[in-house]
Amino acid sequence: MSEPEAAPAPGSADAPEPAGPGEAPAEAHREEQAAQWGAERPADAPAADPPAERGAPPRQLPPVQRPVPPQQPLTPAQYQQQVQYYRQMAAQQPVVILPNPRWHRPDRSAPQLAVIAAFAVALFAAWSAFPGGGVGIGLALTGIALVAVPLAASGEDLLPRLPGAVLVAALWSVAAVRDAGWVVALCAVAAFALTPLALAPQRKLGGTLIAVCLGWLEGIAESVKWAKRGRPSKGERGPGTMRMLWTAGVTVCLLLVFGGLFAAADSTFADLVGRLLPDLNPAEVVLRLILAAVLLPVVVTWIYAAVARPVWDAAEERGHRTVSRFELALPLGALNLLFALFIGVQLRVYFGGEDYVMETAGLTFAEYARHGFWQLSAVAVLALAVIAAAAWLAPKRSRGDRWTVRVLLGLLALMSMTVVASATFRMYTYTQTFGLTRLRVWIFTVEFWLAVLFALVLVGCWRLRATWLPRAVLASGALTLLGLAAANPDAMIARYNIEHDDELDVDLAYLSDLSADAAPALMDLPEEDRECVLRAERDPRVGDPDDERPLMAWNWGHQRALGLVEDVDEPSDPLCFTDYPAYDAPDYTDEGAAAEPSMFTAATCDSYDLAATAELFGTSATGDRGLENDDAAQFANAPSDDEEGWYLQCGFYGPGSTYLLIDVQDLLTPERALAGVDEWRAGSSTGAGAENLAELDGSAPGFTTWWDSPRTYSYVVAEGPLLIQVRLNESAVDATAEAVAADLANQTYALYEAS
Repeated sequence: MSEPEAAPAPGSADAPEPAGPGEAPAEAHREEQAAQWGAERPADAPAADPPAERGAPPRQLPPVQRPVPPQQPLTPAQYQQQVQYYRQMAAQQPVVILPNPRWHRPDRSAPQLAVIAAFAVALFAAWSAFPGGGVGIGLALTGIALVAVPLAASGEDLLPRLPGAVLVAALWSVAAVRDAGWVVALCAVAAFALTPLALAPQRKLGGTLIAVCLGWLEGIAESVKWAKRGRPSKGERGPGTMRMLWTAGVTVCLLLVFGGLFAAADSTFADLVGRLLPDLNPAEVVLRLILAAVLLPVVVTWIYAAVARPVWDAAEERGHRTVSRFELALPLGALNLLFALFIGVQLRVYFGGEDYVMETAGLTFAEYARHGFWQLSAVAVLALAVIAAAAWLAPKRSRGDRWTVRVLLGLLALMSMTVVASATFRMYTYTQTFGLTRLRVWIFTVEFWLAVLFALVLVGCWRLRATWLPRAVLASGALTLLGLAAANPDAMIARYNIEHDDELDVDLAYLSDLSADAAPALMDLPEEDRECVLRAERDPRVGDPDDERPLMAWNWGHQRALGLVEDVDEPSDPLCFTDYPAYDAPDYTDEGAAAEPSMFTAATCDSYDLAATAELFGTSATGDRGLENDDAAQFANAPSDDEEGWYLQCGFYGPGSTYLLIDVQDLLTPERALAGVDEWRAGSSTGAGAENLAELDGSAPGFTTWWDSPRTYSYVVAEGPLLIQVRLNESAVDATAEAVAADLANQTYALYEAS
């Protein structure tokens, strides 16, 4: 007689989990339980005594397993129900975002002092780095704080990071010494890029490039979490925090009340307070607070980078494909032969001098030098890229492979240095003819750095290991910028052009555009020229010696210039830089019948159609567009006893620094107008540093020329008895400018005929 089946107890451990919709009940666990029950007794173990013999209760057998009917195929409705069920289950699973292992330091929390310092640096930078009226010590202090505060917060391994930190701090400090904006901008950009690398140094090229190219931006999220972990909980804050806030509020109130009374009582103290406290413009305050909010994550990230020291270098060297010795030797050998051939030709040119160049190329030595400079500079940069790629692909398995790499890359580096020297000599020759400018100083600086890079590459080629090379390249670039700042380039430009006054036509207008750093060198000018050039320091738009700059905009170059300008008188000639080539009318014996003088007036300037000129000038950075009359440069002179014919001048201000000047002389006869064109052509070709002179196409007698510093395009043409000159300042110097100038000249002659 069989016993009834025992039903499983509710909630027992053996109860199966509910099945999903459309699934058959799971019976597999019962089969596994039965199999385990039967396997508990080994096969060779003796049989247990029957329960009756031991007097124990009868052992309960497992329930009989009923056969499971085969699972029926799901209907479309059941299938959709099952899919929906699993989708709901998947949606309930949390999405786990793994932290960045380079930045994740869960065991570290930010000290409260470090977070407070980050807020202080961000606020100080927002108000002091760019105070208005120029940059100076405020930017320098901001940059130094961006390096010093993170290093102080890290407190570990300061010595290995100290050289890089000192170098970056020196770049930031240039703003407190030099007034030349272009030098300060170059040093500040380099310092901003190198600061994260100084805080978290890398050993390999990949990590160095990532750190310099804003790779630290990926750590902003972890930096914010790090700062939040250092925030005290509500239970830890206690009443002390409120006491500190109350104390700070009382302190500010006392300073405002008593400081205001002291300022009202004494004008000297009021001036000091006025210099220390900027004018509170609501719009400016909002903008500076926005700037502080943007800078705060940067400061926090850099502090955390100094603490966490993320590593962007690859964990292990990955194998890469190399080429055979033949595959390397053939292209590099051919390239070395090409370099050697070019260097041989260059030696022939340099030893032959200007006569050889005139015979072979039909150019002056200065024109020949300018023609090939940029191409040689491109060759030097491409040679660096070729050396880097060849060093990466070169085989180094055997001794013969290594010596092949050393010889081929070493020769290429040496000859590339010769190409750099050739390009530098070309620029030096061009400078001797046309003078020194900021662009040419910067070119000399870059060429010097390229020579240093090739010297470093030579060392790397010999050792065949260059893990130190990325850091050496960046350090050499930073030292080159510091050398440029120490050389005071604006003063160097002024000094060179003044000392070579006999060979150059000194451009006083260009010298007046130099920064205050050039003031000591400009004092060597003749008195009249010195007054014209240095008057810019006393121009209200630049600054009067009696009106001091904001304290955070102070720099040594500007302060020294103000001390020198105090002894310089106002210029005796108010039109300092408006000299034009003199025209001495030749004595004609047969001038023909004189034409009736035209009736030019100052109102004639309003008759010009300036749409094409406005299109050429475009829109400035501030959104200005179109031209405005320069009333001081719009006038007409009637014939006098000393000068025959009418004279018209029309000046127009364009967007930014662009300017249009139309100069018209009525010389009464076409012959005199043609002679005037010849006079202008001779003056433009022999002086004033003209970059190019080209004759006009077609039947119109005239020419075009342009100057580089300042960039000025001149169009001179004879139309009947009129000698017309159109000058475009800070504009294009190509065929577009010629078309605009020709249109203005045609309008001038049409106005003459209509008068």
